[in-house]
Amino acid sequence: MKKIIGLLTALILLSATAGCLAEEYREELGEEEIEDKRYTFTLPTLGRDVDGGPMLDLTAELEENPVLLFWVSSQCQGCHEWSEGIRENNLNYSMIQPITIHRYGNFESPDQIMQVYGNNSSDHYSPWPVVVDGHSRLALDFDTREPSDLSVVEAFGNLPTPSLILLDKNGNIVWKASSYWFSIEQLEEAGEVAAALSD
Repeated sequence: MKKIIGLLTALILLSATAGCLAEEYREELGEEEIEDKRYTFTLPTLGRDVDGGPMLDLTAELEENPVLLFWVSSQCQGCHEWSEGIRENNLNYSMIQPITIHRYGNFESPDQIMQVYGNNSSDHYSPWPVVVDGHSRLALDFDTREPSDLSVVEAFGNLPTPSLILLDKNGNIVWKASSYWFSIEQLEEAGEVAAALSD
């Protein structure tokens, strides 16, 4: 009887442990797949001269320079401060291309973004491309350019505002800002990472 109880106990412990390990292994694989998945997009711009046309293709921009993708909303104070900071600190556009992307298009209109970031009389004017409709347009698989099942906002992880991420020519995220408020140190750090990518 003791042998049977011992055998049953051992089987229960082994099966419980095996299940936990298998689940952890599956979770790790899922995380790796998410990290390896890269997306791009083609989105409408505000249509200003500095936007470079009515549509912006992220892949084409990445072929020229690393892209500093900057997620904003119209009422976000941190976004306003980052916009002013990027504009006033002479970012080297030959090394890094900022692109402002409207994060909350389901709550704000493109007109609100135009007034805050597109109007050159605004304190938060962004003299670089500003794109909209990321919440309603599908992201594209970076390699195949086939539409994904995710909106652009979802594909990039539903980032809050302000969020700044630096993308290399292959669409990999190689740097992220960690401050809600503008930081010259972080902007310089992004510039250094971008410069290293061109070496």
